[in-house]
Amino acid sequence: MKFFYSAGKSIETEICGLKFKNRLGLAAGFDKNGVAIRFWESLGFSHVEVGTVTPLPQSGNEKPRIFRLRKDLAIINRLGFNNRGAEEVKKNILEAKKYTAKDFVIGVNIGKNKNTPLKDALIDYKICFEKLYDAADYFTINISSPNTEGLRKLHENEHLDKLLSELQILNHNISKLKSTANKCIFLKIAPDLNHEMIELVYKLTVKNKINGIIATNTTVERKELRSGIDEQGGLSGKPLKSISGKVLKKLNEMNKKNSEKNLTLIGVGGVFSKKDFDEKIYFGASLVQVYTGFIYEGPSIIKKVL
Repeated sequence: MKFFYSAGKSIETEICGLKFKNRLGLAAGFDKNGVAIRFWESLGFSHVEVGTVTPLPQSGNEKPRIFRLRKDLAIINRLGFNNRGAEEVKKNILEAKKYTAKDFVIGVNIGKNKNTPLKDALIDYKICFEKLYDAADYFTINISSPNTEGLRKLHENEHLDKLLSELQILNHNISKLKSTANKCIFLKIAPDLNHEMIELVYKLTVKNKINGIIATNTTVERKELRSGIDEQGGLSGKPLKSISGKVLKKLNEMNKKNSEKNLTLIGVGGVFSKKDFDEKIYFGASLVQVYTGFIYEGPSIIKKVL
């Protein structure tokens, strides 16, 4: 049952063997525990990214931890991966799948628990990957939240190469054991990366045969904000649009130079209108996700954008 928007076949797209009925989805961080999956489908999204999910349940950072910057059409959040843990989220997704259509795609965004040392982060990602394998249509590796201390260090070569390599090996092993195709894996990156770091992340993603990159998570920059709110956390919404757009554009340029091994790009950040959506597509995104735009515009954004 569609409450607001039903997409025609003309905007269907296929990525990693997954069929998306349109190019718009709900970004991770909104439905952290997969409790409203059937509702997101009914609104007309083609997919929802559940999470971020950690191996063990955790309450996240102290409240207040989310702030609305109305003058900037922005949000600052420092939620801190609050979720009910991999086991509970798996149950919620599998229950929802009894009722959702086969063409509604459910991705799972995975991360590490707050108390897990960075040197052991890989263990947490592997636990989530294994536990949620049967529930997820695709996985997103979240190394880019600014609200888990030290997490963004996983962008660095010494950490990222091993993380991607080990998860891809695990992917192959599980799929072989279950006689199924490999799961599609995306890497969600930070917007606050210089060109050298973007190039490094791109090369390591290609090297380890990761399917694509989600650009981007929230920013720690606070340039030219009109609201008088100055809180720690990740900034999303309109101020993120140009920052995330530059990263997406850079990744697309690298894709064009590396046509034999194109990465799928997913654009996130500052999407409030069809113009914003079209710009992400123009810069190379195969899919677009919304978060803050959905908060400000409401469900009608789906029809407006598509």
